[in-house]
Amino acid sequence: MYKVWTYITEPIGNNEFHYNERIALWSIGKIFVPNIIQGNLDDLEEGSEIVFEEVVDNKLISCTGLKHFIQTAYKGIPTYIFDNHNHALFFWYRYIKQFEEIKPFVVIHIDQHADTKENKNSFKVTHASPQDVMNFTSYGCNVGNFLTSAKEAWIIEQIIQVRSQHALHNMETLDFHTYNYILDIDVDFREDKTEQEIESDFEIIRKLIDNVCLITIATSPYFIDQKRAIEIIKDMLI
Repeated sequence: MYKVWTYITEPIGNNEFHYNERIALWSIGKIFVPNIIQGNLDDLEEGSEIVFEEVVDNKLISCTGLKHFIQTAYKGIPTYIFDNHNHALFFWYRYIKQFEEIKPFVVIHIDQHADTKENKNSFKVTHASPQDVMNFTSYGCNVGNFLTSAKEAWIIEQIIQVRSQHALHNMETLDFHTYNYILDIDVDFREDKTEQEIESDFEIIRKLIDNVCLITIATSPYFIDQKRAIEIIKDMLI
């Protein structure tokens, strides 16, 4: 999946946001979804295609993302790095699908945003193919509701919301006997923090990594500069 890049040209998925207003402001009305490559942090590159658009104060904001999504491993843990956060849904499904009779999965969601808005589109993975799940990820949900969708689709069981530095540094003890944990990071979580605060957060995150089965990381165009996002990821995964 994600073997080839594609465009979303209809007002669906992440292309739905303020679609008519964007067209009125001379937007081409489409966004790019990169392909995925097997690689490492050196392969993280800014792309030149628009992957997210919004309208702010009647001004069109067009954001580029990554040149490629990256599939890699960190400390032996499968790791996916991508731009728009909703793509995490497919990578969770892809990993979890390998295991049918194991402990349920809980997402530790480190982000400035909850990403749990209601989704008008419903979906269940019970009889879905990988292509069905990929289509839903790109066309049926977006960066604001993908967590709700992942839970309602029975991909994950619970979500631990970590939306502040205080929450990160005061997490309750995790129940490893009952659950498997996915660490899901949006690098906009570190926007507007001092270097000392960022490094303090990294220490907690690196300890969490030792106890998770999967890592997903979003660079979140529009919410944070992509060059800065790539720098943060490389500093975090040293």
